[in-house]
Amino acid sequence: MSEILKNISRVNLRMRRGAVVFGEVIYSPGGVCGPRIQHDYQLVVLHRGGLELRLDEGRMAVPAPCGILLSPGHREHFIFSAERETHHSWCSIDAGAVPQKLRRLFRASGSPALVDANVEALMELGKAIFHEGHPDALLENAFHLNLGLALLAGFALRVHARTASVNRGSLALARAERFILQQFGKDLALQDMAGAAGVSRQHLLKLFRDRYHTSPTQYLYDRRLRFAAGQLIHTGLSVKEIAEGCGFANAFHFSRKFKQTYGQSPRLWRSQQWSSE
Repeated sequence: MSEILKNISRVNLRMRRGAVVFGEVIYSPGGVCGPRIQHDYQLVVLHRGGLELRLDEGRMAVPAPCGILLSPGHREHFIFSAERETHHSWCSIDAGAVPQKLRRLFRASGSPALVDANVEALMELGKAIFHEGHPDALLENAFHLNLGLALLAGFALRVHARTASVNRGSLALARAERFILQQFGKDLALQDMAGAAGVSRQHLLKLFRDRYHTSPTQYLYDRRLRFAAGQLIHTGLSVKEIAEGCGFANAFHFSRKFKQTYGQSPRLWRSQQWSSE
């Protein structure tokens, strides 16, 4: 395989576990990779920057925060943003390790799509996971293969569902959602969310209203409350500790918001969840 790499700022991680490789790289402005022939099934997720992908005889733009699922046998040439650094992660799986039926579905999922929180979480897990001691190689490789398959299948679901076209509005929404999902435990204002999305406050309000029929602030509270409900069920943390960890001003504020949504106080709701069969 003839491959040209240019202007790599740094490679943070490249880890192989059996048939699966997780990696992360930052290209300086003007970086390129290729031309090359793809041999694996590979998901590339852009965190910032942008990519022009020359795939066989065609071209497509892949902006951040989007991804592209690549399949074996194609000629690829990556042309990264000339104006700024491009940071992306990838997960590749040896073609022979992918079940036949999934191969067909992956090959039919070659369009750029927005990356949701589930796909991002799986990618981060794949890059971060480390088994201490001397794990059984078969178990370790099986773990990473199934993690990689879940990651690629999750992205393929996103492509086939066509839940959001890749345009300026959907990109801004995706940036805002990612910011909220990562920072919901902090004290966030509408201006913080708009800044992360790269749009004005008024425009962000319109985007959330048109897509989700709610406001960015309500979306933030919904995220906080869903996480808090999980904490109530699965941990022994106090209501005060959960309130603080989820970004509420105090336990009273959390309890009021929780009761509005779930119809009961956090303590009563937890008690019923724990006592039910």
